[in-house]
Amino acid sequence: MKLILFLICAITLVGCSNEAESNDIDLSTFIKPEYSFKESSFKCELLNDKTLNTVERFIPKFIDNYLKIGNDSDELFFMFPAGKDEAETKFFELLLIHQELDSIDKFNLTLVALDFGDIANCESSTQSSNSLSLTKKTILDTPAIAEILECNYKEGFNYATIKLVFEQFTDALIKNNGPVNISYSEENNANNNFRWTNVFPSLESRKRFLELWQELEISKDIQSLLLEQSNCKSSKIFFRYKVL
Repeated sequence: MKLILFLICAITLVGCSNEAESNDIDLSTFIKPEYSFKESSFKCELLNDKTLNTVERFIPKFIDNYLKIGNDSDELFFMFPAGKDEAETKFFELLLIHQELDSIDKFNLTLVALDFGDIANCESSTQSSNSLSLTKKTILDTPAIAEILECNYKEGFNYATIKLVFEQFTDALIKNNGPVNISYSEENNANNNFRWTNVFPSLESRKRFLELWQELEISKDIQSLLLEQSNCKSSKIFFRYKVL
């Protein structure tokens, strides 16, 4: 619920959008997200005889090979579920942030060439999400904490109805010096689904931020507005290691 309180601040200050629904003009036709990068995720499971140490030894070899064919702006993160003992971790994700569509093919080719399939089984990403950053905060810590929510808009709501809310929210973050970087993502033909990602320097900084947010009087109003406009599944929290 703490994250719900936090996400609220970005999604639903626009209770007035209910009035916009009666307007003959469909705002979503004119107000579109200004995407600045793409995200492709790969869900992986370690083979029974492999450990995270095996993955760690693989990373330098992957970097050396991918740098020869990949695009300069590509970034790669290994993401492991937070709260799990290393010995118990079997599932993890690879997150590729890129500009060009051919980065996915180059990434897959590198994994195949280096026999990553002998270490883990991964579901190849067949579709990239279009993404934009809502904050200018740069989190350089590694590992950082990535918190991901899968959400969907309720009927009558979409990106156009909350764009101004995002602007108000980022202003509030600047005012309170919030230590978080936030991105918003949608897949093509996503049927009103979107992904919200928060990145914090550490679990402790996330905890302090959420405690501070709940102390603000406006947080209760925003929670109510969020429930009116969207549904979100429980968040997933990862340790995010930048390797590229």
